[in-house]
Amino acid sequence: MQTRVSTDQEIDLDHVGFIVEDLSAARDLFVDLGFTLTERADHTRTNEHGLKVSAGSSQHSIMFNVGYIELMQITDPHAGHQLTPAIHERYGLHVLALGCTDARQWHMQCEKNGMAARAVMDWSRPVSTPERSGLARFAYFDAPWQASDPSYICWVQHITPELVRSPSLLRHPNAAHALRALHYTGAADRLGPWGARLERAGARLASQQGSASRLRLGHSFISLESTAQGGPVLPSALTLEFSDLAQIERRSDRLQLPRLHDSPERLSLDLREACGLILHAVKGS
Repeated sequence: MQTRVSTDQEIDLDHVGFIVEDLSAARDLFVDLGFTLTERADHTRTNEHGLKVSAGSSQHSIMFNVGYIELMQITDPHAGHQLTPAIHERYGLHVLALGCTDARQWHMQCEKNGMAARAVMDWSRPVSTPERSGLARFAYFDAPWQASDPSYICWVQHITPELVRSPSLLRHPNAAHALRALHYTGAADRLGPWGARLERAGARLASQQGSASRLRLGHSFISLESTAQGGPVLPSALTLEFSDLAQIERRSDRLQLPRLHDSPERLSLDLREACGLILHAVKGS
């Protein structure tokens, strides 16, 4: 893979997004695991006539010092939300949102990199916390989603960053504080094209060994690893960093969640039935 991105503007891993069938049930699971969630919010967008209309989706966010997780439900399949077709393919982690400081500049860079991207849009959602309330605003654009895509790629510029990272939203009872990695697995011959596409989108190749590679996105990374059984490339795991693993360990035991790895520095929870992937909880500073 050869990096073709501009060095003028660093791209990071802004957030990952789960499309869920039942937003309330997804919220309850993550609250029980010890995460602090934002209040439920409805997305709105500005249409071609300059009017604010429903985007057809609602969400909760789990904010960290680095990155965040979005739990989203398509509430109105007729509102034209770009991910409505995805719910006919599968539920689970679909959204890979890349952070940029200037969405319109990066949109032009995507075109130079040969990456198809739709027009920049203005989105918003209400935010209410003990510290502050208001309308969080975003400049946003995406690559057209195809059913065969491992993830839906979009780029986000936060216009009101102070609203989405209020101090109370960053305090999690389970001591989580960072989104560190998103892991993809699949057939070796399919990983290369996906990795090349991620590079055109703004990720930077950090290391490569055979078909396995590691891509850097700010302080986080994406790993691509082939599986013996092959198959399509799909998100398989998410790595979150915690200052202490005691709470997430106790809470997962209470929920009787299966563990795939257990050590003082790492706990891997099998959330494939609930969310479609494995959660790696790692201990960090």
